[in-house]
Amino acid sequence: MTLRHFKVFLAVCETGSMTLAAQNLGMAQPSVSQCIAELESHYGLALFDRVGRRLRIAEAGSALRLHAAQILRAVEEAERGLFDLQDGGSLRVGASMTVGAALLPSMLEKFISSRPRLRLTTRVDNTASIVERLKSAELDLGLVESSSEWAGIVSEAFYEDELCLICPPSHPWVKRGSVKAAELEGRAFLVREEGSGTREVFASAMAAADLGWEVAGVHNGPGSIIALVERGLGISFISRLLAAGAIEAERVAEPKVEGLDTKRKFRIVRHKDRLLTDAMRDFMQLCASWRDGDSAGASAEAGTSA
Repeated sequence: MTLRHFKVFLAVCETGSMTLAAQNLGMAQPSVSQCIAELESHYGLALFDRVGRRLRIAEAGSALRLHAAQILRAVEEAERGLFDLQDGGSLRVGASMTVGAALLPSMLEKFISSRPRLRLTTRVDNTASIVERLKSAELDLGLVESSSEWAGIVSEAFYEDELCLICPPSHPWVKRGSVKAAELEGRAFLVREEGSGTREVFASAMAAADLGWEVAGVHNGPGSIIALVERGLGISFISRLLAAGAIEAERVAEPKVEGLDTKRKFRIVRHKDRLLTDAMRDFMQLCASWRDGDSAGASAEAGTSA
């Protein structure tokens, strides 16, 4: 069996049709049919059940699909790694919104200063999207803000953050200086979208304290949340790293919350089957040694511009 057989097989699995697979691969439909027939003859098993004009993957096909995907991914990684040796290597890093705004710029600046020929690609999205892109081999490493565990993903904590309550400066809680967790019961909050690590941590903290809450608005980034709070249009829990600039400028205020644990760990994540390159190892080492002082400037800048 050849890599071509596996590529054709996976294309048929994706489309459920030899005709569509042939179109996607730029091949003639008889050539696709021949590849599948050769695979089935080689293994002595039917890989697809024919249901009318559609193909439904059989039990043997499901088993082969996993192995074929792993084989092709391993070949692609080997080729990429060897070609990278010719031009300084490459690294594809994803980050969740908070980490991408507060830490990633200064981390990458420090990292590439010693690797001027490194081909670097970055992506900032919510935690769920970053994890999915690791699973599909679109990213090498991710920096996320969730405590969840994902099948096939290895994670390691590298930085501690905390969500803080932000309110308009004129809010009664600000004048008092603090608020008890019980007073949050039933309140409406501006929150991040589903899939956000920040939202997950906030919701988990409220659930752990047995506190109900409502949604006042859903936002895909912290900037609009801070702007609304500043204008007296809501309250929210966001990363202290991102709120720092607005708090310092007195555009929003942070009353202390008594009895609610909103601490969380930022984590570096990767696919468990991904072979580590030198660039990946070095970046992981940078994360492991990261200290508060290294990110102070970036944190203030992120908070000011949010």
